Amino acid sequence: MPEPAEEFAVIPDLHGRRDALEALLRAVGFVDAEGRPREGGPRLVQLGDLVDRGPDSRGCVERLMELQVACPGRVTVLLGNHESMLLGAENDPMLRRMWLLNGGGRTLASYEGFEGLIRPGGAHYDWLRGLPRTFESGGVLFCHAGLSKARKGSVDPEGVLWDRPPLVKGSYRAVVCGHTPTESGAVEEAKGVWRCDLGLGHGTEKVLEALVLRISDSAVEARRARGA
Repeated sequence: MPEPAEEFAVIPDLHGRRDALEALLRAVGFVDAEGRPREGGPRLVQLGDLVDRGPDSRGCVERLMELQVACPGRVTVLLGNHESMLLGAENDPMLRRMWLLNGGGRTLASYEGFEGLIRPGGAHYDWLRGLPRTFESGGVLFCHAGLSKARKGSVDPEGVLWDRPPLVKGSYRAVVCGHTPTESGAVEEAKGVWRCDLGLGHGTEKVLEALVLRISDSAVEARRARGA
């Protein structure tokens, strides 16, 4: 018997843009106008890179932690390369310098320093360390950076954090990713690869939108939800 179709709302790289997160949560119908989770809405997949560059990394992390508690089993947050840099910054001076050069200072500002919550043993550090690198449903792969053509579509633990286009869907029905901002500043699709990084935190976004996929045994159907 065919499995019932399931809907997934994809939240792109946020880079400290709590305002964009809230607008997109409303746009996809995951929360109501007051920010309260709705019953029976789509499942949520956030593609990583919550932190760095923008003004409220801590707010993005806390909001998604809160939604995971409020909506058990409905919220998946993936590890991005910026979370990976943050997690390694404590013990690797070179990685820490690279992190700071790529917007890590804005994260430190939102946490009021490299202490407590984002140091090893801190509540946010431990939550970030536990984030998965990939999520799969109905033959659709969700990951931060995508599957590189150079790797022939294989799922490499570092590649799914760091690789750049050209990207392929490999053996999957579709791949959904972020990491590299699209040229259009909007969600783009080519040959089964959905690229969702709008450029938030870079200032290159043209629209505020989220991909919503309806996945069934017979089809992968897509629509875009625009945030106000």
